[in-house]
Amino acid sequence: MKMATSIQSVDQHRLECIQACLDCARICNACGDDMIGMEMPEKEEERDLMIRCIRLCRDCADICILAAQWMGRTSAFAVRLCAFCVEMCELCAGVCEQHAPHHAMCGDCAKECRRCAELCHKMVLESVPSSTGGTA
Repeated sequence: MKMATSIQSVDQHRLECIQACLDCARICNACGDDMIGMEMPEKEEERDLMIRCIRLCRDCADICILAAQWMGRTSAFAVRLCAFCVEMCELCAGVCEQHAPHHAMCGDCAKECRRCAELCHKMVLESVPSSTGGTA
């Protein structure tokens, strides 16, 4: 019975992680698209930050969609992609947080990226065999 509960827990978490990836991709795309329509800042530092933010939002959205697809079909490589998704989401969140004073949507985007990173990280940890018992 414990094994069935554990499998249900992993399956439930996988579904939550897929949804988080889809939510993250949606807001990253919206955030990036919204910035594309904005006037470019005059200061080079702000302009570079905005360009970096747009690019990271687009890249993060692509990785999140791919991670959701691979988890959805239980690809043998989904966990590796989830690990990369954590990295991408954390990077995107950090830049969005920096850009949030200039673009309100970046604050919400950063929050969603952090949530997605947290759930993907949990997914990765669940896939690592326990150090107590089992085989390597």
